Amino acid sequence: MKKTAISMTVLAALGSGAAVQAETPSQPNVVILFADDLGYADVGYHNSSQDVETPNMDRLAASGAALTAGYVTAPVCGPSRAGLTSGRYQQRFGFHNNTGPFVREEGIVQGTPDEMLNNNFGYYFQQAGYVTGMVGKHHDGKQRKFWPHHRGFDEFYGFNNGAANYFVGPQNQETAAKKPFSVMYRNDKVDDNFDEYLTDRFGTEAISFIERHKDSPFFLYVPFNGVHGPLQATEEDLKRYEHIEDEKRRKLLAMNYNVDRNIGRILDTLEENDLTENTIVFFLSDNGGKPKGNASYNLPLRAQKGTLWDGGIRIPFAVSWPGTIPAGQTIEDPIISLDILPTMAAAANIDVQAEWNLDGVNLLPLLTGEEKELENRFLYWNTSMAGAIRDNDWKLVMPNIRNKRPRVQLFNISNDISESKDLAKEHPEQVKRLQEAWDAWDAQNEDAMWGWNRNMFPVETNWRNLDSL
Repeated sequence: MKKTAISMTVLAALGSGAAVQAETPSQPNVVILFADDLGYADVGYHNSSQDVETPNMDRLAASGAALTAGYVTAPVCGPSRAGLTSGRYQQRFGFHNNTGPFVREEGIVQGTPDEMLNNNFGYYFQQAGYVTGMVGKHHDGKQRKFWPHHRGFDEFYGFNNGAANYFVGPQNQETAAKKPFSVMYRNDKVDDNFDEYLTDRFGTEAISFIERHKDSPFFLYVPFNGVHGPLQATEEDLKRYEHIEDEKRRKLLAMNYNVDRNIGRILDTLEENDLTENTIVFFLSDNGGKPKGNASYNLPLRAQKGTLWDGGIRIPFAVSWPGTIPAGQTIEDPIISLDILPTMAAAANIDVQAEWNLDGVNLLPLLTGEEKELENRFLYWNTSMAGAIRDNDWKLVMPNIRNKRPRVQLFNISNDISESKDLAKEHPEQVKRLQEAWDAWDAQNEDAMWGWNRNMFPVETNWRNLDSL
């Protein structure tokens, strides 16, 4: 992994004529805006959907770099977040899938393993002197030890589950006992003092965090649960899209517009407090959209959430740091969410420790123009049922790795974004090369610790149905 201090990045960028500040603060603020189930086509700057309006997502991308070949490490929520927050392929510690009814063996507690609880970006930045905050959806184990405020975040506001009702309403302890997954918590305490559409609430809480900590370096992670189901939007936002005939799509567009508006509120707060040029902002989705579920679109990509074709794992991805990262860039190099942690560590002059075992690379030299392209590398995926691997030009998809003779599909992904032409028979040498690389990577991983289907585990596995324990 490349390690480039931001001071060296700035000097190199100045020498190459890139537009940067003469002096870059040693500890810029960091904000990660993380959407949920947002399709590749459902941001305006991808120019794929005519009905979508995302002026603030577009504004963020235009102020820095749109990463058009940006990926996450999994096609579903939980493992994708485990990869993002740890900076490691989550298969390294057995987090292949969302929590489910089956565990690999009796006694396994579903959630990030104990030895990994402090291996996350909140803890690393907290140890580096940052005030750390998380607002939104956490999706890890149910026990309190997994919650963010026990794992490096000074402040947590949100919920710990895969989804929540958007019209939560005033809460109390009785409601918390009856509907724990639709209750908002401030650290360990139930928040019973608001009546606000949930995405707006998360925007309000994020703004509060920025304004309270504007005089200190802060790290803010905002995983919205929009546009994940249930499809619930405000009357005001629905009215904006009353011309859309399809009811699901109308609700999705309204919810998406609300997420965008709250991203705008956060960006405006940074600007109003003169923090824009001292804050690096990342924006991405946790996985692709699900057209038959939440009516989010992935065009021109193939397939959807839950699959390892690009519709499940290639997502809207952008980064902005005005004054350091030149505006108006479109970068087509394959990028993955694992790259965020080493990139923001370099920006903050935080030395990456060997024991972090990060799997991503520092993108700052690419983003500032010091380097013209990334070195060719492999990106990997494994869901226990399917696998995939990509380099700059080629992608191998294995939709059924549990079979004794798994089927494979090969695509020249740099020329065929829709994965429409299977070239496996025409290029067996590429199939062999990619399969061997994937096998070598997977041999270093932990077997899946849990899953929703017992067939996810090897035949010899002593799997257990939690319902029977």
